[in-house]
Amino acid sequence: MGVLAVYDTVGIQNYIFATNKLAENVGGSKLLKDVFQKLLPAVMEEVTKEERLEWEHGKELVVPQRKAEIVYQGGGNAYVAFKNEEEFHKITEAFLIEVNKTAPGIGIAVAAVKTDFTDKYQEDFKNLNGRLAYAKGGFNIPVFAGNQPITKQSIITGTPVDVYNNNEDEYFNSGQKKKRDRYREYQECRGSDIRDFDDLAFEKGTDSLIAIIHADGNNMGKQITEFMGQANLKDYKYAVPAIRQLSSKIDACYKAARDKTKKAFYTEYEKYIYKMRKIYPEKYKVFKENKEKGIDKTPFLELIDDGDDTTLVICGRFAVDFAVRLLREIENTPEDKRPFENNAPSACAGVVLFHSHYPFSEAYKIAEELCSSAKKAFRASEKGSYIDFQLHRSGTIAGLQQLREKQYIVAGKSILRRPWWVPGNNEDENMPVKQYDDCGKPSFKWIEENIETIAELPRNKIKGIQNAIGIGDVQAEIAIKQLRSDQLPKRLQGKPNAADPPKMSDCGNSNDISEYAELYDILELNDTYVNLLNRGGEEDERKREAAEKDQS
Repeated sequence: MGVLAVYDTVGIQNYIFATNKLAENVGGSKLLKDVFQKLLPAVMEEVTKEERLEWEHGKELVVPQRKAEIVYQGGGNAYVAFKNEEEFHKITEAFLIEVNKTAPGIGIAVAAVKTDFTDKYQEDFKNLNGRLAYAKGGFNIPVFAGNQPITKQSIITGTPVDVYNNNEDEYFNSGQKKKRDRYREYQECRGSDIRDFDDLAFEKGTDSLIAIIHADGNNMGKQITEFMGQANLKDYKYAVPAIRQLSSKIDACYKAARDKTKKAFYTEYEKYIYKMRKIYPEKYKVFKENKEKGIDKTPFLELIDDGDDTTLVICGRFAVDFAVRLLREIENTPEDKRPFENNAPSACAGVVLFHSHYPFSEAYKIAEELCSSAKKAFRASEKGSYIDFQLHRSGTIAGLQQLREKQYIVAGKSILRRPWWVPGNNEDENMPVKQYDDCGKPSFKWIEENIETIAELPRNKIKGIQNAIGIGDVQAEIAIKQLRSDQLPKRLQGKPNAADPPKMSDCGNSNDISEYAELYDILELNDTYVNLLNRGGEEDERKREAAEKDQS
């Protein structure tokens, strides 16, 4: 009888973000991706002596005619079909040994069920995922042997060290070395010269904020379960091609959105730097020197880009803008490229801005919590994309809820309006732009349209209003009245108008929000936001491409 098995990674966050070294964070993420995309297929090919099959092509399962075959993979796991139990044990043993050699510290949980690969696909997968949950629940992450009196201990990881770096006079373990080596490979492939987190800051000492963006597709698990639960997909003959095609579509959809956003960022960033050099030639001459030497210091690095899961680190001033463009590109996926028919893909994003020397693992936790906060807004309406962001300038280590309760709750009211709804660019041009979603969450388009108005105000006035809101609504009203009435858009004055949002209580949200919360969000974002990618969205890009074609 055949075997259906799943291999799933455990402790991803601890593996990737174990230290505050950029090379180890990025290198670890690349090694993690290599485990299933490169290592597993190579081990299967070596053990079975069979030619590798590309599962993405969506064909029927070949096992048991073959000894082993990947059913599909993605999201840090892989499902594999085996001809018999013997092949399962041989490949699993060889795979785990190679994982330990190639990427020591990665935990791999394994579960398996026996099957005849006929008409019990849905039942087999349900049982398999149940076993996987049990295996992960009792999983212990492999660790290096403890220190002995004759060993030297790493001051970063606390583990015994076995590698010495002459250039930096530094000791570290072989796992860290493999991560750094993998990062160097990535650098050479990308042509990047970013060596540490300080290189991602726009201007060290003056603007040293960097950011983590964590984005995740909405309702993916639910939609996949519903799709694969169809009555005609009980048999492996039909179910395997279906899940393969669906997995490939999901990967292609979100990859295309990432690629479009990255391409736009590289183009617009270069224009931005050119403009800054023209205005401040002496201050930004280092950018000119780097360009002349062919050094790529574009402040952007991907950590995770697997399926609908995206995590990246980027210069702080461009982070929110980048995340918004990414969400729009996902929603604007052409109908024939959508993973699920008649259902536009969407996603939520969390963006945390922090100083480059803040513990990276703690910043990542906040980014995840921000994404979860955005998803909570999505679940209220079950449609659309949302973004939540946090400016974390202090060195305080705490969770998102604790940070916000301490900083942003005034007289029992929140002075934050986040998360914000991010509508795509595919709305009807003849219809008025919606300023709120159906549950009262404000549209980020409104920030883009009005943040320049805020930026034109004297800096002391901006800070004065921001501080007043932080005291209470009465003080905020007084501070705003001190400005001429035409200096702030009416909506930001906390006054009722035709664009009032629906009652948030109708969607299960709290009404304990300051009437100046939207204004506070924009004021706080003002210092750390540059709109590079969303002035005209895809439409401007299409116009530029058309103009280039005409010129050629």
